[in-house]
Amino acid sequence: MAQGYGAARSIMEPPPGRSAGITPTPSPIGQPRPARPATTPVSSRWNLAWLSVLPICLAAVLGPVNPNLVYQGGLWLAAAALLTSGRIPRIGPADYLAILICCWATTTLMWTRDIDGSQIAVRAWWTMALLLIAARHVLSSRRRVLLVAGAFLGGAGWTAIQLIRASRLDETALRVSLEGVGVNYTAYCLATAALVTVLLVLARAGNRLVRAGLWLLLPLFGYATMLTGTRASQVALAAVVAYLIVDRLAGRTWAFAVGASAVLLALVPFGHLTRYQPQWLATVFDRPLDDLSGRLAVWPVAEASFWDSPLVGIGVGAFPSTNPYYGVGAHSLLLTLGNDLGLIGIALFAALVGFLIRDAAPGLGRRHGTLVGVLIVGWTPIWLSGHWEISPVAWLMLALWSRLPVALLEPAAEKPPATPNSGPNRPLVGLVR
Repeated sequence: MAQGYGAARSIMEPPPGRSAGITPTPSPIGQPRPARPATTPVSSRWNLAWLSVLPICLAAVLGPVNPNLVYQGGLWLAAAALLTSGRIPRIGPADYLAILICCWATTTLMWTRDIDGSQIAVRAWWTMALLLIAARHVLSSRRRVLLVAGAFLGGAGWTAIQLIRASRLDETALRVSLEGVGVNYTAYCLATAALVTVLLVLARAGNRLVRAGLWLLLPLFGYATMLTGTRASQVALAAVVAYLIVDRLAGRTWAFAVGASAVLLALVPFGHLTRYQPQWLATVFDRPLDDLSGRLAVWPVAEASFWDSPLVGIGVGAFPSTNPYYGVGAHSLLLTLGNDLGLIGIALFAALVGFLIRDAAPGLGRRHGTLVGVLIVGWTPIWLSGHWEISPVAWLMLALWSRLPVALLEPAAEKPPATPNSGPNRPLVGLVR
């Protein structure tokens, strides 16, 4: 009668191979297949992904030094960052809105009053939007965020030193700026550099020596801002100091800062400030008040132009060619966007900033909310009286602030490698057998 394998063997008989001291080989059926060793260790593979942050760093350095270089090569820098990252960007609502704004700006070419100016502006919008998307995609770690922030401070620091040297060569100059760069733009960059310095201080970047150096940068940027003679930047720095004090005492004041900024942006340029003369500004920088350097004369003209086509605007970048006062822009964020893109563009831009603030997660922690408030308070005077809507520094810093949850992560403490005999429950050799 047939019997199963091993049924006729005596229980005293050793299994085959056991007597020879050979361990039986288990059946491969049902056993997991052993993993094949990789031909090349993962840690030793050459990865180019770290190179993707370098184009963004270059744009951050050039932003305060020469924005024209960023406008000309920003598209190539964004493309280089995206291609070397080695992965497909994860597009979020803010990125989609940036693309929509650019599409809408391109659409205004069909009815613009200045086709040449609009074409230049459309290229600038696309350049800034792609830089924003690339920067948000690349800034995926705390180290990269701090690296880009440090690169920007390097460019701003070089700018500040150049202004100080120029002021010593001509002590009679009321306003000092870099050659070929607008003095107001330089002042806005220096004020923003002070905000980025606050970010790095709150993020506890580097060791104590690095943080001490960051504190020393604050008076440097403040003094260089004074040399530019731009009142909006000086007011911005003073407002940020006041905000930090209030936030220290009250806490969670970022929401109030956002609301107050929106109200001021809507009320001030639409004819309300032109009814009186803010005499308290007359003594700032020892400059004559006049009409806020022509703004009180330009704002009514820009407002009237806005109401001519409130929904779609008169065409991106077209207002300066129609402005009878010196052919300059509206010098107000709301009036500029209203003339360029209409109410549709204003809504898209407001939604873009709103989603970027949401990505900064101001409710995640005290420092997150403080830094969001610092940015809004610091930029409100600039938005009220200047052109900052398509600034390379503005869009790069918006991308940087949207990565606050990454930037404010505490660096992981490095643990010493465990030795074979350092386990907590491992017995001492020789005492336990």
